[in-house]
Amino acid sequence: MVPAESKFIRQLPDNPLGEPSHGYFFEYRRTPNGIVAIVQHGSDRVTAHMAWVVGAGRQGQTPLVVYNGHFIEHRVSLYAAASFGLTIGHENDLSGSAAKALGLVLSEADARTCFNCHATSVSDDLTSLTPGVQCIRCHAGAEEHARGHGKPVNPGTLDHLAQVQLCGECHRLKPPSGDENDIANVRFQPLRLMKSACFRKGGAKCTTCHSAHTNAVRAAADSYNHQCLACHLSQARHIAGQKSGNCIRCHMPAVSPAPAFTFTDHFIRVVSNQHTEDKSVPAP
Repeated sequence: MVPAESKFIRQLPDNPLGEPSHGYFFEYRRTPNGIVAIVQHGSDRVTAHMAWVVGAGRQGQTPLVVYNGHFIEHRVSLYAAASFGLTIGHENDLSGSAAKALGLVLSEADARTCFNCHATSVSDDLTSLTPGVQCIRCHAGAEEHARGHGKPVNPGTLDHLAQVQLCGECHRLKPPSGDENDIANVRFQPLRLMKSACFRKGGAKCTTCHSAHTNAVRAAADSYNHQCLACHLSQARHIAGQKSGNCIRCHMPAVSPAPAFTFTDHFIRVVSNQHTEDKSVPAP
């Protein structure tokens, strides 16, 4: 989204943010040309234009700044659960220079990946885009349909393999680090779902539980019980016998890969320890 409209800017404190142990300070100013990020420690100072802020804000928001012609994933993020802090994936130590304190320099391919998942109609040179996920991002042919020609693709009609491939273009099918057992992979729902017997043998797909056009239910996880019972009807007595009556709490536990992040683990299984791979739930 446009930085000036983001929670990141609107919730900034009055005093500059800073690294621990008297490291670099971060200040953000409105200018006629938009928001700039100023990073400084002593005489070492850089200024960068804040191009975009990615993230809806339910978990957090991270700015993308431009410095020396490159997009940079900013070192500072806003987290819904813990205010401002270090962007996940960045090293938790003092920066070696003001330029490095801006964040991680993105390759053109990495920047394109960011924009293609957080925006729509991204131009080849990455200078023009439509913020947010619009219809055409998931419904191929939507533009032609709006002009009265043909029907757009409906991902809801795809089988579980094809649908998870489509959703996984943004929500990830492979672990970034290559380590399947990295707890940070809990962020990537398709990657975890594909490990489940419900997916491998039962054909469960993303839209089995979620409407693509509404946000996931977070406050009342037991609202998903009826989706589980659609296949696991024999387990109704087991669920009724639990005080919580909450399938998700036991079989898809909440995991925090970082202090400011909590995700529902989409590896559906009998869980004895959130930090192990455990066994999959038998297919119905």
